[in-house]
Amino acid sequence: MASNTADGIAPFLLYLVTSLAMSFVVGAFLLRIQLRLRRALDRSHRKQRQLSASARIDSLTGLINRAAFMRALDRALDAWRNGGPPVAVLLIDLDHFKTVKDTHGHAAGDDVLIETARRLSGFQEANTTVARLGGDEFALLLEDDQGGIPRRVGRRLLDTLAAPIPIPNGFARVGATIGLAVSEDRAVTSQELLHAADVALYDGKRHSRGSLRAYEAGMDEAQRDRSMLEGDLRRAMTAGEIVPYYQPLIELHGDRLIGFEVLARWQHPVRGIIPPTSFIQMAEESGRIGEMFYTLLGRACEDARNWPTDLRLSVNISPTQFAEPLMASRILSILDKAGFPPARLELEITESTLVDEVSSAREILNTLRNAGISVALDDFGTGYSSLRHLSDLPVDRLKIDRGFVASAQRNGEDWRIIRAIVQLAGTFNLATTAEGIEAPEILSTLRDMGCDIGQGYLFGRPISAEQTSLWLQQRPALRAMAS
Repeated sequence: MASNTADGIAPFLLYLVTSLAMSFVVGAFLLRIQLRLRRALDRSHRKQRQLSASARIDSLTGLINRAAFMRALDRALDAWRNGGPPVAVLLIDLDHFKTVKDTHGHAAGDDVLIETARRLSGFQEANTTVARLGGDEFALLLEDDQGGIPRRVGRRLLDTLAAPIPIPNGFARVGATIGLAVSEDRAVTSQELLHAADVALYDGKRHSRGSLRAYEAGMDEAQRDRSMLEGDLRRAMTAGEIVPYYQPLIELHGDRLIGFEVLARWQHPVRGIIPPTSFIQMAEESGRIGEMFYTLLGRACEDARNWPTDLRLSVNISPTQFAEPLMASRILSILDKAGFPPARLELEITESTLVDEVSSAREILNTLRNAGISVALDDFGTGYSSLRHLSDLPVDRLKIDRGFVASAQRNGEDWRIIRAIVQLAGTFNLATTAEGIEAPEILSTLRDMGCDIGQGYLFGRPISAEQTSLWLQQRPALRAMAS
């Protein structure tokens, strides 16, 4: 009987075990599907968070981007209209970023942007918002009801960004210019306030890089005028309207004319003669400065063929041109074509070239000097050059910035700066040139200090090639007058 019972239970147990096994398999399968669905959902959520973050965060610097900044600016202006603190926008543009990137590569450019963002993040407080708007342009939104705060913050920003930035090949001094706009009209929109800061920024870059410029009425009109000039510049270069003018270089001991500095002038058909301060920076920013330099150099060499062979030409060269590998060969080719001896040419470079383009400048300048061309360091004392640069780089002469001469005329104590530069040049066996000589007493003092060469209105203003040829015919009388 027990056997019959067991036989009866056996099918049931088999069914039960089979059912349990199937339930386990199905359960495991469903659990596996559930885990897959959960992981897929988690991935979807992460992707959504990443997409949300990428929509507001700049991936390179970690700062918020333009879209997020504009939303923050909208909120700040809404709060201001409802009784909150005034709103200030500081628009920050790096001054020499393109030069660093062109010379040292995109990786060095990224290093500059990352370090700039790190420094700006130090200003990230409860009432500030820092963003990268794109390229080398950054912005700081400040909400504060205390007068003068935006300007003080702007000056601190300039100091912070002026410090050298480490890059793979050394250090770069980039610096920045800042445009400031403050909410005054309650109806102002975020776009209008940012535009005002942009107008102030470009006014600052046009007149004084490395400065803080606040928006003022009338700047919009000036910017429109500049935009018209920018559009006209390409036509002017093609039409040959950018021409060389010449200012005498005088040996101070003996009043001997030794040559001319070549200065660009724009002979505009409507506006007349336009000075270089109004278009040289535009040419640099648009990438046309190299073309302009080579054209001016060629015309100056042709002009000088009709002048005494003991006179030399001194020509300014932009720091951005040192990013061009063939610069030296192109200069030598122009001289050869014009039949102009290299020993009669001097190139003037600025101190920023020594800081930003040390490696490329050394190679190019050595090539040119080996061919007989001399090199002058322009505006000495206004930049960041060091004694190492004076000893390492092939420089023949220091030019004392006209600002020191002008300052010395107002304050006699400032003669100490000029005397120190002359003595420093002597230590390195370099000649010196003083700019901005406009009075006989200034000339006499510079002579006593041992300055070698001078230029300024006392000797002659920059004039055209035709006027220079006439001036040379009268040189003996003029030399007697200067002495």
